[in-house]
This record gives sequence, C-alpha cells and structure tokens, in this order.
Amino acid sequence: MERFFARLLCLFSICAHAGTHPLIVHEWGTFTSLQDETGRAIGGINSDDEPVPEFVHDLNRLLILRPDELPPVFYQGAPRCHPDVTMRLETPVIYFHLPDDAARPLAVDVTVAWHGGWLTQFYPDAQTEAPGAFGALDDKTTGRLTWRNLKVGADASGPTTTDHVWTAPRAVKATPVTTANGESEKYLFYRGVGHLNAPLRVARVNGELQLHSQLESGVAGPQKIQKLWLAQFHSNGACAFRSLDPAALVGDSEQVLRSTPARFAEREFGAANLAQLRSLMRQALVDDGLFADEADALLNTWELSYFKSAGLRLFFLVPRDWTGNYPPPELSVPAKVSRVMAGRIGLVNHEHRHLLRELAAAPIPTKPWAGFANENGKPVISGAMPPAYHDLGRFRNALILDEMNRRPTESLRAFIQINGLQASSRY
Repeated sequence: MERFFARLLCLFSICAHAGTHPLIVHEWGTFTSLQDETGRAIGGINSDDEPVPEFVHDLNRLLILRPDELPPVFYQGAPRCHPDVTMRLETPVIYFHLPDDAARPLAVDVTVAWHGGWLTQFYPDAQTEAPGAFGALDDKTTGRLTWRNLKVGADASGPTTTDHVWTAPRAVKATPVTTANGESEKYLFYRGVGHLNAPLRVARVNGELQLHSQLESGVAGPQKIQKLWLAQFHSNGACAFRSLDPAALVGDSEQVLRSTPARFAEREFGAANLAQLRSLMRQALVDDGLFADEADALLNTWELSYFKSAGLRLFFLVPRDWTGNYPPPELSVPAKVSRVMAGRIGLVNHEHRHLLRELAAAPIPTKPWAGFANENGKPVISGAMPPAYHDLGRFRNALILDEMNRRPTESLRAFIQINGLQASSRY
C-alpha cells in the first residue's frame, strides 16, 4: 500500500509539473505505397534503395546495400519482395523536448504499434513483438516495439555515421535518449512493412488521374486531406508539380473526389520547382504540428529516394483519424504529443510499361547480372545491371513480379529466377 501511494504521489508530481512545463513529444513518418493505373496496390514493395547504417537493429538481418552495388537483395527488414507488403512505414522518428528546468534524466517507457504490419527495423534497441514474421501478413497482424526505462536528457550522442538517411533527422534541437544498455541517439527510429491500403486510390482514366476514397474497415469517415501535391521528377533533376484542392474521404469508394491531368507539359518542368514544392510542404508540416527543424529533417530524408529519383508521385498529409491502425506512442509519463504523418503514392505510368515490355521481350537471360556474396562476403559481379531494369526505379522488383503475374513471358520468368527476386514458389 505504501508503494502504491508513493507511486501515485510521484505521478501526481509529474502531472503537476507537466501542467506548466510539459514534456513535448513530436513524431513524424511516412506511409508509402505503389499503385497501378487502376489504383490497385502492388505488393512486394519492401525493397530498399536507401538502407540504414549497420548498427540499426533488424528483425531479420539481411544483406542491405545500394542497388547499383549488388543484386536485388536489399529489402526493408523483411524477406525480399514479400507479396503481402503493400505499404511501407518509412522512417518514423520520435523526438523528445524536455524543458530546460526539468530534472534530468527523465525515465520513460515508450511503446509503438502498427495494426496491419511488422515493425522491422529500429534504434536504439527495443523489445519486439512480430507475430508470424515473416509468414503471411494481413490487416490483423500487429507489430510492437517497447523501449523500457528510456533515459531522456542524459549526456550522450549517437553512433558515428555519415549516412544521409540517418544524419538528416539528427539536425533537430531535441533532447537525446539513452537505453538501459547504453545505446543513445537524438531520436527513436523505426521502420515497418504492412498489408494496408492507402487512404486514396488513384486511377488513370482518359488522360486524367481520378482520386477515390479508400477507407480501411473500422476507420470512420468523412475525414479531410487538407494538403495534396502531384509531382513528377526527371532523372536530370527537373521537377513539375501542382497543388490539389483538399479532399474529404467518404464511404463511397466509387465517388471521384478530385481529378487532375495525368501528365505535365514539358514547359512545366524546371530545376527551380523543387525548392518551391519543398517550401509548400515545409509550411504544411509546420502548420500540422512539427517544429521547423523537424519539418526540414523529414523533407531531407526524402531527398534521394523521392526528390532526386524519377517518377510520378502523389504526396499528402494523412488525416489523424485515418491513422487509427497506427496509434500514437504510449508513454509512461504525461506529455504533449504531436504527430504528423505524410503519405506518398508512387504511380505506375507509361514509362514503366515501356521498360517492362522491353524486359519482357528481351532475349532469355542465362546468368544473373550480379551474383550473391562469396565465401569472403564480397559481391561477385557477373555483368552490368540492365538499363531497363535500373530505370524502373526504386520499386523495380515489385513491378517486374507484378508484370509476371499479369503478362508472363519466358524472359521475365528467367530474369526473376536467376536473380533471386521471387519471395515464394509463386513464380
């Protein structure tokens, strides 16, 4: 009984203190999906062209290197091209802002969960729950991570690295965190893969892109997406974009919420457009609850994979109610929590189809373009990456497997088999 009242008194003290000087917790992350011309989600999108440093913990430690260096065995913490992976939870970051006059360090337990996915990569170290990993994945799967007795405000710094995907989120004025085993960082980091649909379905009809509502079961509507941008990027750095009017998610999935031309005129592309797009996104992220340096950090993590790689993409700010499958972090102490989640939908276009037809009609390959690691752990390169394969972009493997399902050819079948792209006996 004495311990109970002591704990209650301690909690009351924390609450009283938090009433005037609360612990501030900010989180950002990105839901990424890939849709074909009908708006159908394409599976197998856990390939990873921007791997995290080696010190990051992984549920399934695989060889993860950049695609120009090794064959396609770089996969976001899950088996390669897992057919059930239709959504990626990319680089969620949780920052802690402890008031200057607060006692340090503050001990906190933090739990994050994803209903419909596995949380596959994380740092610092955490307790994991990943039921069924890595078998079948569906919307009833729930992955969790828990950091216990996390010290917020200890005098510490993170591991040495120069990887852009890791150093970009560090450029934030936040309070460092340290786990009981001594791992420290400026933030909590994790990633995941899931079997969910994006809140929007984007279909190509008669030269237009039509946006439809796509609410998961149990997610109430209507909900409003306040900020949307359609953008296309060329490999030379040129960008074209347009802002779209807000769209309200409704229960009728056939209703067209918004329509916009599917292509940009050549005159709409320019190297200076990216700075304008980033400025609009930055302001939207700040208006939605992030600090300015946190918004910059989020956009900087997109630099290589989404701002400097060719493709047509729809960006939007995810309505808070839609993230019911992805609840806010659970904290053992009172805190003022703000979370801002962005959505990115990669859209299959005519350039993708042209490249896929080129691969499907190519001579039947007899050897892989690159081998797997030898006994010394070094890659065995047996040839150059086919240009058409390279130009398909970051989701090239998922696109090839999807094309094999739709319009199989012997060339595609051989390419998939000898390069080890398949995740199961399906092919």
